[in-house]
Amino acid sequence: MPKIITRYSQGMVKSPRSDLASFSEGLGFLSRRPLAVLALAALGMALAALPPLLQIKVGLPDDDPVRFVLTFVCLVPLEMYFIPRFLAEADAARGDRALNPVAGWERLFETRWVAAMAARLLLYAGAFLGMVLLVLPGLMVFFAFGWAPMRVLLRGEPMPVAARGSLRMMVRAWRRVMLVVLALAALYLLYMAALALALTPMGEAPTPWVRLTHPVMWLGNFLGTLLNLWTSTTVLALFRRVEGFAAENPPGD
Repeated sequence: MPKIITRYSQGMVKSPRSDLASFSEGLGFLSRRPLAVLALAALGMALAALPPLLQIKVGLPDDDPVRFVLTFVCLVPLEMYFIPRFLAEADAARGDRALNPVAGWERLFETRWVAAMAARLLLYAGAFLGMVLLVLPGLMVFFAFGWAPMRVLLRGEPMPVAARGSLRMMVRAWRRVMLVVLALAALYLLYMAALALALTPMGEAPTPWVRLTHPVMWLGNFLGTLLNLWTSTTVLALFRRVEGFAAENPPGD
């Protein structure tokens, strides 16, 4: 740790505030393929309508656990395949990563996405278990190994290697990562506050029929998917910024 602090003081490492440019870089990834972004947002909006539809058709109870499980399952295609595919293409398009080249990125993605999905599910399970036992361990698991799925997806690393690489990234670059994460959290809080305000006329617990048919719900799901895409590309930009620093192995380190 003293060596890392010394490197900051010697100007060898960028200021964490410079990594806030990840937000504009994330928008740049989105602006490259606007039609694909709109298509993904429309897909997210449609998939978000499935939980209340299933509740109505199957007669499932309308409580928080049921809504959470249905939402998670219905969004799996978007979260585990289509958004990762968009990120893999965006990363490859930069043309500067031999492990995810422009030529052949589709083939590499198809060989990696299942392992990346498994890594994400393991991360969620570990973080959830930590949250159940005590909040802090869950957060520690998420922050320590949160980069592992992206390393599996974009660099083709086996899960144990990706987990060690993720931990190394956070040990060496946690200042840079945390500032962007806090900014992302603030952005999500603003969105949730605006959505809650827009949904206030529906009451505290809108029925599945209202959630399925109300235009505000559809608009909220569309905008929420856009925010999810922006968050994902911002995280990709941050990942690209810190992965090289975390891979450094200076003499005596």
